[in-house]
Amino acid sequence: MTLDSSPGLTADDVIADVDPGLFARRLEELFRTVPGPNGRAYSAKAIAARSTERGFRLGESYLSQLRSGKAKSPSFRTVEGIAAAFGVDVHYFLEDRAAQRTRDEIDKMRMQADTDVQLAAFRLAGLSSDSVSVVSELIKVLRKQQGLPTDPPEVTKAGLSESGE
Repeated sequence: MTLDSSPGLTADDVIADVDPGLFARRLEELFRTVPGPNGRAYSAKAIAARSTERGFRLGESYLSQLRSGKAKSPSFRTVEGIAAAFGVDVHYFLEDRAAQRTRDEIDKMRMQADTDVQLAAFRLAGLSSDSVSVVSELIKVLRKQQGLPTDPPEVTKAGLSESGE
C-alpha cells in the first residue's frame, strides 16, 4: 500500500485513531508469526533493516518502543515501513477485516515456506489415525527439543483456502 492509495493520509500523518495497545499487539503478533527467510521469527534489528532497505527509515530502538507500547503514535510512513518489512498490507494495523485477512495470508506463507513440511504432511495421507497420532507426538517431542512451541499457532481453514479471503 502506498500513500497514493490512502486518501487524506500523508507521510507525516500520525495514526492517532488507532488504539496504541492494539497497534503494539498487532506488531507483536507479526514478530511472533511471520517467518523470516530461515524459518524463524524476525528480530527487531532485521525488521528495522528491511524497512530501511525498502525506503522507510526505521530505527531498531523506535521499533522496540512501538512493539512494547512505549511509543504510541507512529506516523503513517512508519506504519507503511513496518508493513513493507513484514510483507503485509498496511491496513493490518488499521482494520479488523484486513488484520484477519493478513493472519490468513501469514498462515499460508508459513505453510508454503517449507516444502519439506508439506511433503511430510502429504505422506500422512492414508495412514491410520493411530499412526498419525504417533507421528504427531514425535513432532511435538522434536519441536520441544529444538526450543520451539509444542504446537505452532493454529492454521485456520480460511488460511488454507486459495480464495484470498
